Amino acid sequence: MSVYHKIQLETNTASYHISFGSGLLQSIGQCITDLFDFLPTKVIVLSDDKVAPLYGQTVCTSVQTVVPDTKIFVVQHGEQSKSLTVYDQVVGYMLENNFDRKSLVIALGGGVVGDLAGFVAATYMRGIPFIQVPTTILAHDSSVGGKVAINHPLGKNTIGAFYQPKAVIYDVDTLKTLPKEQLDSGIAEVVKHGHIHSPELIDWLMENYYKIDQLNQATLADMLYRSCLVKANIVSQDEREQGIRAYLNFGHTIGHSIESALGYGNIPHGIAVAIGMVTAAIIGYQKGITPKHVLDQVISVNKFLGLPMRLPKEVTYDKILQYIQYDKKNVGGFLTFVLLKDIGAPEIFKGITKEEVLDALYYQLNIALDVTKG
Repeated sequence: MSVYHKIQLETNTASYHISFGSGLLQSIGQCITDLFDFLPTKVIVLSDDKVAPLYGQTVCTSVQTVVPDTKIFVVQHGEQSKSLTVYDQVVGYMLENNFDRKSLVIALGGGVVGDLAGFVAATYMRGIPFIQVPTTILAHDSSVGGKVAINHPLGKNTIGAFYQPKAVIYDVDTLKTLPKEQLDSGIAEVVKHGHIHSPELIDWLMENYYKIDQLNQATLADMLYRSCLVKANIVSQDEREQGIRAYLNFGHTIGHSIESALGYGNIPHGIAVAIGMVTAAIIGYQKGITPKHVLDQVISVNKFLGLPMRLPKEVTYDKILQYIQYDKKNVGGFLTFVLLKDIGAPEIFKGITKEEVLDALYYQLNIALDVTKG
């Protein structure tokens, strides 16, 4: 076991470690011993049908050394599992197997599993502890900060809570099985952290991308650590998104609308956010808020990293305008966007009109074509 980096995240309601390293799955049992004064009565490892065959037995074997009554519950991979139906199935299983208030939930998987498991933990018997064990790059964002949720057909993550984990354990060994599309999806969230908070992170990402693309473990751990530092810094100041935490939604207004329009799970979350960041930069530019050099950088970063810059052809403008009205960030019926005044200088703007969104989408189509030709 090797721990490359560790972050201590402090909020008003919780304090926990985010650990990055190699061989950490085999030590989760020891981690539980370190975290709890009294060991949990039972443990449920919630995973999906892609991750469980790879790592489920390793985690369960480690946990069973300290909590013998450990069970694994496997859901179908993909956003469709973040539903009230699957939530009901998990809770029903836990009730039938006598999980109590001293039980523990372990989320083993990507963002979908982490969100679902966290929401189960937040609501089961009014709240039981859980540990995040992310297995994708994208989950470095969702596993930190305590946002847990399931989806409604009309809007992503509209049923949820703020509920902090007891720990986040990031074993970079699990990333070696990631397909390229999931690698890109996770990198998009790293880009987002750079755009809203850390220009240096963007520079580092561009310089080291070739190592990341080759899944170099030390470089991956370094990237995740740098990106999570941004998230941890923001969450520690604003746990419940009353202020600056909303900056983390940069690119998500359009991103979530794309996901809803295509059907949950038909486009990786980070890929949709990558497109949404370009849209937000264009809206800001057209409103005189985002300087041209910032818009150019957002576009050039996407181009360099091979991230998309325009809507999928299956998504119509009407669909975007339809789903954007259900976005959680909207206030009083007005659209709310995170826009950039500079790289590392975001600001929240309320009252963006559908016409302004539509203008940006038209502009986005043309600029994407120009860049592609280049």
